Amino acid sequence: MSPLRQHVIDKMTLQGFTKSTCRAYLYQLTELARYFHRSPDELTERDLQAYVLYLIRERAWSRSSCRQAVHAIHFLFNKVLGRPLNYLQLPYQKKDQKIPDLLYPDEVHSIIQHCTHLKQQSAIALSYATGMRIGEICALRIDDLDGPHNRIKVRQGKGNKDRYVLFPEGVKRQLRCYWQRYRPVDVLFYGLDKHRTYDPKYLRLEVKDAAKRAGISKTVRFHSPRHAFATHQLMAGMPLTRLQLLLGHRQLSTTLVYLQWIAMMEPCQKVSEDLLGPAWCVS
Repeated sequence: MSPLRQHVIDKMTLQGFTKSTCRAYLYQLTELARYFHRSPDELTERDLQAYVLYLIRERAWSRSSCRQAVHAIHFLFNKVLGRPLNYLQLPYQKKDQKIPDLLYPDEVHSIIQHCTHLKQQSAIALSYATGMRIGEICALRIDDLDGPHNRIKVRQGKGNKDRYVLFPEGVKRQLRCYWQRYRPVDVLFYGLDKHRTYDPKYLRLEVKDAAKRAGISKTVRFHSPRHAFATHQLMAGMPLTRLQLLLGHRQLSTTLVYLQWIAMMEPCQKVSEDLLGPAWCVS
């Protein structure tokens, strides 16, 4: 590891960056060095501006990806090298307003039913029943499950915030099936080592494959059950402010987007309080 890379890592640690932010910034700086074939601390501001234009024109990166690259570069020069940048610009193109493919309750149920592995099936069911993010699910520990009080504690979710989410009966039944087979001792969803968290890439792959097996042509990602949870709960009458707390949104405006989304959906069957119903345990 180069001294500069280690310095960047040390500075991010002292700044309290999350692991995901550290990985993202290191990736961006590695891409920068690979493009110029030299260390980023040797680059001029003109070089950096040319690189941003390259990302936009040649690699067709999205606005958010380009913004992340610029933030990583600013962090390197402002905080690590002590050479503040004055002229590096990111074009203020209009932010894309995209609505993901929204899933109806029967489509989510079909995806869960078509999972081939109980571990991934239980994680996907948990995402739909609680609205948790993939990183939050992989970080869950047994002690976070509070069955008697029907809640799950999310520790250090996005923004390093703790919160509680719902723990409905349907997902309790699902997790009982899971526990009987895998017998977790610390981490709820583990990989080869029972004390190490499960690699989220397997969850991302499984939800896409299960959607294909279910015959769903929509674009489905692991975040789709979380979107489905939010839209279905709103359609069932959940107050917007309560949904904001369950999703872990800092701003109510972020949760308000779901109100626009449900206007795009056709009326569907009534969403019950227990979103999962019976457990689907893969044999």
